[in-house]
Amino acid sequence: MYTIGIDIGTTNCKVCLFQVPSLELIDQYSFRTPKVVDENNTEFDIRLIWDGVVHGLKILTCNINDEINVSAVAVASVGEAGVLLDANDNIIGPSLTWYDTRPKQQLEKILSTLDIEDVYKITGIPAHSNYSINKIKWLHDNIEHAEKGQKWLCLAEYIAFKLSGEKRSEYSLASRTMALNIAERRWDEKMLAAAGVAPSLFSPLVHAGTAMGHITHEVSGLTGLTTDTLVTIAGHDHMCGSVAVGLNDENQILNSTGTTEGLLVVTETVNNTGHFFRARVSNGIHVLPGLHSLYASLPSAGYAIEWFRNLFELDMPAFLRMVDTLSNEKALVAAEAMDGIFIPHLRGSGPPDRNTWSRALIYGLDDKSRPEDVLRFVFQGLCFELRNLLDLYETLTGRRYPVVNVIGAACKNPYWLQLKADILNREIVACNVDEAVSKGAAILAAKAAGMDIDNGSAAATEQMKRYVPTPDAVAHYEYIFTQIYKPLYESKMRTEHLCYGVN
Repeated sequence: MYTIGIDIGTTNCKVCLFQVPSLELIDQYSFRTPKVVDENNTEFDIRLIWDGVVHGLKILTCNINDEINVSAVAVASVGEAGVLLDANDNIIGPSLTWYDTRPKQQLEKILSTLDIEDVYKITGIPAHSNYSINKIKWLHDNIEHAEKGQKWLCLAEYIAFKLSGEKRSEYSLASRTMALNIAERRWDEKMLAAAGVAPSLFSPLVHAGTAMGHITHEVSGLTGLTTDTLVTIAGHDHMCGSVAVGLNDENQILNSTGTTEGLLVVTETVNNTGHFFRARVSNGIHVLPGLHSLYASLPSAGYAIEWFRNLFELDMPAFLRMVDTLSNEKALVAAEAMDGIFIPHLRGSGPPDRNTWSRALIYGLDDKSRPEDVLRFVFQGLCFELRNLLDLYETLTGRRYPVVNVIGAACKNPYWLQLKADILNREIVACNVDEAVSKGAAILAAKAAGMDIDNGSAAATEQMKRYVPTPDAVAHYEYIFTQIYKPLYESKMRTEHLCYGVN
């Protein structure tokens, strides 16, 4: 028996076939996420994404020659982004990426009606132009006939609709729209009225892993999947990744790495008080029944590394050789009294001072600096940003997280993982789970098919590697963090608030 987990990501899309209940990854197909880039504006090319998913499903079914045993397909995706559909289910206008900043004016209009703290109390998320409701309003204001749009579906919801013919909204993705009442788990009339959005634009809400229909006859013909194959929405990608590594209680914390990097904590209650509002962390409804989440992301992680590679025109082999050089120099660098700082705000800043206007800062270069030194600053800067966020989480929750579980791209980079251990002064458990988001989606697909897989044992012990802090390095980086990084960070953010007039 098999299930398929689909991950629609910022950089790559993956279609993965898993055997159940063993959760062995049998086969996969991946492709670069198609986008349309026009200067500072970036859009997902939804039609090409759909074509890629169909092609991937066809390849997987052809390779196993046993499509009748694919019991279910589940779709996960990034949050915030989506599509607006007309009465004939045609796409209206572009699909803005989650990080596209064009809907700033639409957010300002909403905040002229609702107090920013009230928005947080209702939705559990800090008001930001990234969220879906602002994208919808931007389409209304800028695209002809967009106000006649009939439905909004987040990316995973749209792919699930194309597979099954059924329109549903899933709770974890709905909690990234800025239109959901987080405590009452319903679309909020006050938020919709402030945005001028009709409640009918959103579909009925379902939990992740709820069977919403079967593969249509048309999709069956295109892919080879049978019409007995169930379809479900797996939900927000970071939540699905947490399922794959067995994160299911409040004493654990997950560092999900990819284009962005985030920290996720599973909670049993909504934390939308003023204390959490001031920290600008996001509440969410988890993909596991009855649970919520606290999540905050740093907009640049893998993206900062991609930026560095493009800056120095490095192909992957050359980049990996440079990382090896840094690994060999690590002991020498840690013994130095001084080092450089990179604050990686290439796409704005994350909590506790979330600001789309924020810019990156690099300090410590001189006439002898090499590209290797810049790369070291990049990796260290990502870890210092994460340390800042971890400190915030521990202050908010009153808990100390002695172990940080890591999934995603960082798990294949021992240099980065050891830096995390030394700069965070925490044990790092790298959960090198093959395609963690797709695996979490496959677990939820199994749930849709009536199979209960214990996510607490989903990650095999042999897939985990532990990194422990090195005392001398911890002392070195603690000095840099407190004496150099923090003062520079605070000074930079103060300057940006003055320059851009951001409250």
